[in-house]
Amino acid sequence: MTELFKAGTFRLAVLFALAVTAATSVVFLFIYWRVATFDVKRVEVRLVDEITKAISDPEDRVKREIDLRLTSDLRRLDYAGFFDKDGKVVTGNVAALPKGLPIDGAAHSMEVLPLRQMDAGTEPALLVAGRRADGGIVLLGRSLYEVFALRQLVGEALLLGVAPTIILALFTGVIFSLRSARRLKAINQTIMRIMQGDLNERLPTRGKMDDIEFVAGAVNLMLDEIVRLLGQIKSVGDNIAHDLRTPLAVMQAQLERGLAGNSEQDVRIAAKRALVELDRAMTTVTALLRISEIEFGRRRSEFTHIELDEICRNAFELYAPFAEAKSIGFTLEAPTTVPFFGDFDLLMEAVANLIDNAIKFTPRGGAVKVTVKMADDGPLIRVSDTGPGIPPNERAEIFKRFYRSEKCRHIAGTGLGLSMASTITHLHGLDLHVEDNNPGSVFEISSRQMS
Repeated sequence: MTELFKAGTFRLAVLFALAVTAATSVVFLFIYWRVATFDVKRVEVRLVDEITKAISDPEDRVKREIDLRLTSDLRRLDYAGFFDKDGKVVTGNVAALPKGLPIDGAAHSMEVLPLRQMDAGTEPALLVAGRRADGGIVLLGRSLYEVFALRQLVGEALLLGVAPTIILALFTGVIFSLRSARRLKAINQTIMRIMQGDLNERLPTRGKMDDIEFVAGAVNLMLDEIVRLLGQIKSVGDNIAHDLRTPLAVMQAQLERGLAGNSEQDVRIAAKRALVELDRAMTTVTALLRISEIEFGRRRSEFTHIELDEICRNAFELYAPFAEAKSIGFTLEAPTTVPFFGDFDLLMEAVANLIDNAIKFTPRGGAVKVTVKMADDGPLIRVSDTGPGIPPNERAEIFKRFYRSEKCRHIAGTGLGLSMASTITHLHGLDLHVEDNNPGSVFEISSRQMS
């Protein structure tokens, strides 16, 4: 129960109940004020007008008006009396002038004996007394019994209306608090299991798009990304151990062979060969560090407005001599300016990796084409070649680190170029995918398709 009172939803429900209570009270008080004052004002104005007329009318007419008034007063709410100059009653239902009533023609609220014989004590009434020119006094009044009864009725309605509203609001708050508490408890238990190492756990979702659902969905996406990165880290560790073991073993064997030789020249030859293997290992480590730097978004602060067509032209000019050396037809298609917001150097690196792979794997006499344009759904960079192509079952694997296709293992490389290009495009909110070129492959950088 203590957790319930600490819940934000319960406190919000209490505040809501208080707000509803205040608003309802204001409405009812306004109604109460209107009921309490409107009838009294209306009666007061009417009585003052009648007294003003009565003190100037002939005596006979005043008596007739009083008698008529009393005859039509079936509920016995009207006070009426005509007194001579000595204060003795001439006609009416009031035996004597009430004590303390000013004879000034103005309305006064007083406690008087009730006209209904079954009522005991006194009742509130609005009385007006005026003196005639001959010294007589005319008294008119109206019982406020019904007005006060209506006031009491409105007050009771106020209490009866506000109390259920508060109870309903608090009950609603309790229901929602209990539901939220159960959801938050389940989320907390899941988080504790995740903290204990069970990264396959996900926060429970119910498919209803509320605030908790949005947060749970975002956390689940974050956990998916964490699992993916941890998987990559494990894969990187395994691949580094695998890829560095070979050059290190080769270096060890070459150095041992050189040291076992009989001349200084054997040692020099072994050292040079070991340095070649060491350069290969350093290239792998440098590429991995580069991918890690890009993957963790350390370059986002350097994003600026750039032009993708300029990047492709620079990469084209850089690799044109290599294509010419292999007698490869190398063309660029950049019909228009393609603006983009990103990192010029990183995207240059991604495009260069794609072109480098295309030239590397395309046989002599083949063709490589680079296309950049603004498509309907965003920028598009396409690098196509006439190389051996990539089997459909390997197209999802080639972007993993150190992956090398069986048919291309004889070609030098670290197996990190496409992984780096994929990481760069992902950082820019783009997608890198491969298709068949018949023959060869087509690598496309395009806007990411939202699922």
